[in-house]
Amino acid sequence: MIMLTSTKIGTMFYYIANTFIDGAHRIASSLPKKLLYLFLALLAPTFQLLSVSKPLLFSLLPYFVFIDIALALMMVFLFSDWKRISILYSFSTINFYNSAGACPWLVCRSSAGGVITYTFQCKGMPLAYWHEHQEDLEAAFDCHILSINYADGSDNLFELKFVPAKGALPTNVPAPNFSLEDFVIKLGISFAGEYCINFNHLVHMLITGATGGGKTILVRWIIYQLVNKFSIVYLIDLKGFVDYQDLREDCRCLDTNEKILAALKSVVENIAHRMELCIQAGVSNIADYNKLPGVEQEFPIFVIIDEANCLLDPTGKGKAGKDFIQEVIEYLLTITRLGRAAHVHLICVCQRSDVGSIPGALKANMEIRITSHCADKESSITILGNGDAANLPKIPGRFLSSDGTEFQAYKFSCPPGENS
Repeated sequence: MIMLTSTKIGTMFYYIANTFIDGAHRIASSLPKKLLYLFLALLAPTFQLLSVSKPLLFSLLPYFVFIDIALALMMVFLFSDWKRISILYSFSTINFYNSAGACPWLVCRSSAGGVITYTFQCKGMPLAYWHEHQEDLEAAFDCHILSINYADGSDNLFELKFVPAKGALPTNVPAPNFSLEDFVIKLGISFAGEYCINFNHLVHMLITGATGGGKTILVRWIIYQLVNKFSIVYLIDLKGFVDYQDLREDCRCLDTNEKILAALKSVVENIAHRMELCIQAGVSNIADYNKLPGVEQEFPIFVIIDEANCLLDPTGKGKAGKDFIQEVIEYLLTITRLGRAAHVHLICVCQRSDVGSIPGALKANMEIRITSHCADKESSITILGNGDAANLPKIPGRFLSSDGTEFQAYKFSCPPGENS
């Protein structure tokens, strides 16, 4: 490929030459395009032979040959990817170019599951420069950027993944790198862009959805982000952690009644301890306490209950089972009432959220409620307070939040950057 020169004129010739090369490659690689190009290229000579007298034709032959060759060469541009030209224009509207005046050149593009990937080539434009201008790029291309990274290990090639700002939500969005902002957790893509939850402001979460709705993938992605932000995660799963085998080492896993009660008691005692620390230090919450010089950091604590309805539903249980459930509920209510200032959080995950499976008092303390498609409006009203989830598309990973946001959850199966 022709390399970028150090002048704007050279850069212009670079764009023209590569557009021509792209068109020639497309013609050479497709028989229908070859035939169409041949037909168009012969139109002018055929017209000249049929409409111009032979004496005049021979006298003007050098001019006709020049014109025919020029037209044939120009027609090559008709077969090139004109998206490259529109992209160059988009870059120019935000003055996005390197010190030589060169905008990034689109090398290739692809689309999968609604996520579009562009690969650009440009010298003298570090990755940090792309990140600094991300908002400008989103405005220029009318999109929501998911990630910007080097491509193929080269500092001259850049891979940009994004979804269009308009149209349907994508259905298969690979998980990006987690947010560097303190306890902002990325959930997915909404019509307004990336949808995140800030656990500094919204403390407790309820996630519901039928089997196959994608809630387990969402929970795995949340856990991955939490442990990478140095949270202490207690994971309760009575199914034996079959969905969390690769995350077990990062969590404190609880699968027996004894372990569950002991852990919840410890968490509640930790809340009281943290509040005492705050009182002694004269601050109102543990986040402010952690900012004090010379103190031992108190990391956020998350209690995550998978299939909470199996743990909390007393239906068919004997006296011992009901006593256990009542004790668990009392601990959970304490966590949801007092956990905010102590940076202690509860996330309940279940297939349904009726009164029998999740106590109303507990559910009322969960500011964040997320659900996949509901079979009827009554179920949606029970979870969100409205019937909107009954109209949610039956797409795996598609969720509706209690704030009215519809989003497609990120697809997470392994650390970002390694997703297949």
